[in-house]
Amino acid sequence: MKKYEIKIVGTTPLIWNRMKKEIEDEKKKLKKNELAEYEEKNWIKKAELNNGNAIIPTAWLKSMLINACKQTGMIPHYATKKNERYTRYIQSVLLPDTPPVVVCKKDKLGQLGGYYPGQPGRMNSGKIWKIFPKVDTWTAVFHVVDPFERMKKSELKELISYGGMFIGIGDQRPMNYGRFEVEYIKEV
Repeated sequence: MKKYEIKIVGTTPLIWNRMKKEIEDEKKKLKKNELAEYEEKNWIKKAELNNGNAIIPTAWLKSMLINACKQTGMIPHYATKKNERYTRYIQSVLLPDTPPVVVCKKDKLGQLGGYYPGQPGRMNSGKIWKIFPKVDTWTAVFHVVDPFERMKKSELKELISYGGMFIGIGDQRPMNYGRFEVEYIKEV
């Protein structure tokens, strides 16, 4: 079993928009004209927090890695078939969520506000004011456990670098938020 420590440095702001049941339940009780005021007071609840720190959920990192495998079409060095890819193997790789992947203290979070469709995907649904937690400059250190020791360090770096350039993590990735560069990958 190999364990890698990876440090990434954000090149664009990171946005949170965690859909939590408590937020949705609170919003259901409000009238449409009360939503903007609710957003102003409760935007911080959309961040993923742990002991006063804003954290990156490991599901974001795992999803970025899986998408990088699909998009690059990288063929593993151990492949025996032409159509074999890393996608299924990376799904077996572990990303432990202890310790949490801390980005910054809660009080360092800023806001990204704007008018967004009230019901995305529906024509003429109206626009509502939304505010998302964001951090402009960020770094994060996380771990990847390769349980079968089949992936080379250079291949892992290539996948994470691709993910940082073209996929990103967090919310609003299609608008180029959550992009990053790999500072280092080391075996621990």
